Amino acid sequence: MERTEKVLQLRGLQGRSVRVVREHYLRPDVPCGSALCRAACPRDGKLLSDDVTHYVVPDWKVVQDYLEILEFPELKGLVFMQTACQALQHQRGRRQYNKLRNLLRDARHDCIMFFNEFQMLSYLPRERGESLEKWQTRSIYNASVWYYNHFLGQMPIVMVTDDEESIQQLGSETEGVFVISFKDYLDNFWPDLKAAHELLDSILQSRRERESESQEHSGKEYPEHVPLESLEAGIKSGRYIQGVLNVNKHRAQVEAFVRLQGASHKEKDLRTDVLIYGTKARNRAIHGDVVAVELLPQSEWKGRTSALCENEAEEKASGEAYSEPVPTGRVVGIIQKNWRDYVVTFPSKEEIQSPGKTTQKILVMPWDYRIPKIRISTQQAEALQDFRVIVRIDSWESTSVYPNGHFVRVLGRIGDLEGEIQTILVENSISVSPFSEAQMCEMPVVLPEEPWKVSPEEELKRVDLRETHLVFSIDPKGCEDVDDALSIRTLPNGNLELGVHIADVTHFVAANSYTDLEARARATTYYLADRRYDMLPAVLSANLCSLLGLVDREDQEMVPQHFVYSWCI
Repeated sequence: MERTEKVLQLRGLQGRSVRVVREHYLRPDVPCGSALCRAACPRDGKLLSDDVTHYVVPDWKVVQDYLEILEFPELKGLVFMQTACQALQHQRGRRQYNKLRNLLRDARHDCIMFFNEFQMLSYLPRERGESLEKWQTRSIYNASVWYYNHFLGQMPIVMVTDDEESIQQLGSETEGVFVISFKDYLDNFWPDLKAAHELLDSILQSRRERESESQEHSGKEYPEHVPLESLEAGIKSGRYIQGVLNVNKHRAQVEAFVRLQGASHKEKDLRTDVLIYGTKARNRAIHGDVVAVELLPQSEWKGRTSALCENEAEEKASGEAYSEPVPTGRVVGIIQKNWRDYVVTFPSKEEIQSPGKTTQKILVMPWDYRIPKIRISTQQAEALQDFRVIVRIDSWESTSVYPNGHFVRVLGRIGDLEGEIQTILVENSISVSPFSEAQMCEMPVVLPEEPWKVSPEEELKRVDLRETHLVFSIDPKGCEDVDDALSIRTLPNGNLELGVHIADVTHFVAANSYTDLEARARATTYYLADRRYDMLPAVLSANLCSLLGLVDREDQEMVPQHFVYSWCI
């Protein structure tokens, strides 16, 4: 292991630049994560396949802008460098970073993360005066070259970036390492992947519209956000208050509250959330964002009202009485954006201004009332009027009344059961993809002619309750995933022993296996009115780990010496 140093330039509370030196350790044995490796790298966990024609390394900006395209399972051999992943975390927030982490864990996707900043030969220190963006691109390219050399030239590496200067400088620098734009990559390697091309066109169109809009409109609809360095200093000094924005869904255009975080509000003796009145005071923050708030003078504080209205004008006309004034403020900056996928519907034909198949700017209405209308560019406005679709927000400039986004995909027709079910899942950030082939290969094989049985060796390790206890479940009749049970017996002294039991899933699911990683990501089984989405494959949840009547099963007990609770009655 080699010790080096990272030098960071941070801004202090007074705005002055502070030089911070941090220890940084490099190792020669950081695993490459590929099945192609012949250099004795550790082969634990998920591995890149070795039956692809090339490996793809996306630049940090490509990961930020095109992550939803990189999620396509058809794209294989993806290597996400640690540098790109950290850039996504710092610049796009926790929600996008978690989406990338879930992608890396998913056994259905042929992709891994390589810790290039800890590998002794792939690490590249930042040069004095070099911009962060240039260093990130240079670092990712250097790691791509290391990857190519690590495999002794057996696997070509394609680095995709939208930085034209890097394409010109690095495109032909190393034989076997190609640097091209993301659009060229899709055009040349995946010309028939229509959905990816349509999504790319949607993202690029949204970017062009955003750039042209910023040039056309010089007037400000909202005040500019305070820089992040100043926000952090203001929170520490007590000038600003940090919290999570929660929009009132019944009065979404008028009323929102900031739920306070940290200790800054204690210095101001605040015991309630801060009211944010009106969309102007919300200053482009969206429900769920972590924001910094500046309190208004007490003379400008407002009270709450129970009137249901869509805007401030309707509220004034309603004549409803207000409660006592509560602390009121305005958003001065966004610390962390928690944007996600949003389900929307299109306006009616009468509301669409320009008919035809030309590209139109459309304001779509989110299914969640707490989210503002989103402006997208599309040629399918009329065709998609009766459908629910997913859009993603790209930006919200101070010159725009509404955020700009792009079309992702169609969920289904409005009112159709499957489309509405998908809407509920997307709006609650629930991923219910089928279990992958790699996960199913870890499951025991159960055939009607060869039912599973407890092995004699396993019987010796466990307490047998089949003949000595009355065992029963509290789950309702017809339930398939009976994962817990109770047992009862009479003790020699006349007391009753009650045991609580849970199915022993660990007997079938090894730690850090594909199934284990997937179960951690899902965390629970989701129950809907007419279906459920299991945390574990059905062969376990509805069969081998379901404590069915008159069928031998293994469990973890909760009695003394066996992790089982018991008490006398």
